[in-house]
Amino acid sequence: MLTGKTKGNNLPSLQKRILLYLAKHEPQTINETVKGIHSRQYRSSYKSSWTTFNSLEKKGLIKKTDVKTYCGREYPRFWLSSAGVFVALVEGASAQDLLERTIKAHPNDKVLQCCLELAPFTGIEGYRVALSAILSKGKFEQSDATTMMLTQMEKDLSIKQLKQLLEILKKYPGQYEKLKKQIEQLAKFLGIMEELI
Repeated sequence: MLTGKTKGNNLPSLQKRILLYLAKHEPQTINETVKGIHSRQYRSSYKSSWTTFNSLEKKGLIKKTDVKTYCGREYPRFWLSSAGVFVALVEGASAQDLLERTIKAHPNDKVLQCCLELAPFTGIEGYRVALSAILSKGKFEQSDATTMMLTQMEKDLSIKQLKQLLEILKKYPGQYEKLKKQIEQLAKFLGIMEELI
């Protein structure tokens, strides 16, 4: 589970640098990441980076994706978990970069991919809703995606923006149908409330 520091989106400096570095790159070994982040201070930085990787993995922000074989030895490669993706967004990572890499690292997680495509509409408030859902339940579900979108819809969206949002959702038929059913249920509920008032 994530610590209090992460809940406040206030990661220690090295954790934040590693998270944002991974957000911009394909899955990396610890060694590749250390070389990418600390070009001059490589030797003195490896141990602290190794410890930081372990810490990020324990917090559930990164996970092993595959292995790299080098000189007959295997080294795990790491990339962001679902929680790590949303922490990276809150920390300022590019949603487009994350979407491209998420498609490769999490090819079956259509809800996460859909949320990243909707990122221009949801903004940082939406990322925080998603991160909160992952922290409380340990996973991100369709209902959380709906909450993300409803949070954004509290702001004024133009008809053009709503049409763009629906076009993105149509790329993900499962999520689109679930959202459609939830909106129908919400409309029915609001109709009943209106009659009572």
